[in-house]
Amino acid sequence: MSRSQDLFAFLTGKRILVWGLGREGRSTLDLLRRFLPGQPLVVADRSPAALEAADLAALPAERVSEEEALRRLPEFDLVLKAPGIPTRHLALDGQAVKITGQADLFLRFAPCPVVGVTGTKGKSTTASLLAHICRCAGRKTFLVGNIGIPPFSVLGDLEPESVVICELSSYQLEFARSSPPIALWTNLYPEHLNFHGSFAAYARAKSGVARWQSAEDLLIFSGDDRAVADLLEEDGGLGRRIPYHGPADLPAIDFSRFRPLGWHNRKNAVAALLAAKGLGIPFSAMQEAIDTFSPLPHRLEPAGVVRGISFYNDSISTVPESALVALSALPDARTLIVGGQDRGVPLEGFARSLARSPSLRTIILLPETGVRLGALLRSADPPFGGTLLFVETLEAAVRAALAETPEGSCCLFSPAAPSYNAFRNFEERGTHFRELIRRAEAKP
Repeated sequence: MSRSQDLFAFLTGKRILVWGLGREGRSTLDLLRRFLPGQPLVVADRSPAALEAADLAALPAERVSEEEALRRLPEFDLVLKAPGIPTRHLALDGQAVKITGQADLFLRFAPCPVVGVTGTKGKSTTASLLAHICRCAGRKTFLVGNIGIPPFSVLGDLEPESVVICELSSYQLEFARSSPPIALWTNLYPEHLNFHGSFAAYARAKSGVARWQSAEDLLIFSGDDRAVADLLEEDGGLGRRIPYHGPADLPAIDFSRFRPLGWHNRKNAVAALLAAKGLGIPFSAMQEAIDTFSPLPHRLEPAGVVRGISFYNDSISTVPESALVALSALPDARTLIVGGQDRGVPLEGFARSLARSPSLRTIILLPETGVRLGALLRSADPPFGGTLLFVETLEAAVRAALAETPEGSCCLFSPAAPSYNAFRNFEERGTHFRELIRRAEAKP
């Protein structure tokens, strides 16, 4: 029996609740329809429209509201929860042990090697680079998980010689009871505190990438991140640990043609290369991948040049640490556009670092965090000596940047906060910024 068949045997006969009918929930229904069409189940979603729109053809499924599903939790053997549904405010009364998700079951039953990639920042680029390395080596490679492709959607296409790179968020790891045989952990900063309730809970979820590893497994982690090291000492599993620090770890690799900007990208590239080494990928394929990898959008992305000012789109930045890393990659940055949804992340250290920046002359502050950050910049010791501008919209921020930024220098848009107060996601925010710069370029 294959590992995939083991999954179907595990699911057969269980009373299953599919909780959440977004992208992952729909792919769960597709898998059950394809491989277990007679499996009875209950589906639930907090949105009546999503519940009504769910395609339950060929499935003996019952639709119920989220409220009803929660009342009926004791009757289910297994709850397949979508990652984005928070549970910390719920009284689960011992039912949490039933909750799992695609990532957990995929890690447990995938019929081929799986590399799991997590971290507060850098995981998408690192996972994408690792997938590119494997493809350069001719491996049949699948990139799934938090990057936007549900793991179950590729399960029917996997073969024993395939390799899967699975980007794993804290949401996906929260209820996981399996860890990948090769795990890669880039860093750990305070993030998603409104979802998890505390940094400790967030960190515990992240540590699931290593917690269940056996002695035969491999854990590659940032050797410079004290928070990661401390967690591994407390809750790190049995995997063999390989810390990484940067390109000096792999002197045989030439990074001179590596296109992503910033030391942090080169450092995380080393993590991807070490994972590739664990998969048996030859160095020739690694070098080819380093030379040909294209940076992902919204990550220190050149957005255009207007009036001699270079603009960079770093909309992926949702925590202060990522904005500071981006600034360090652009020594010519004279203007920073910053601010977004306020989730209560401490900003005092961020303000002190910005106030001491040797390059910044202007900081343009957007709602919501911009108000709090501006006050901290004024009260820092020493206070920020440049210009602080408070604006309400990204359009106003770009106009201010054009007026304040010296010709021959650059402006960085690195919000250091989520986008949800004004945009659907960081992609929409970054795309809007790029469009504003394109329009400015087109003006005579």
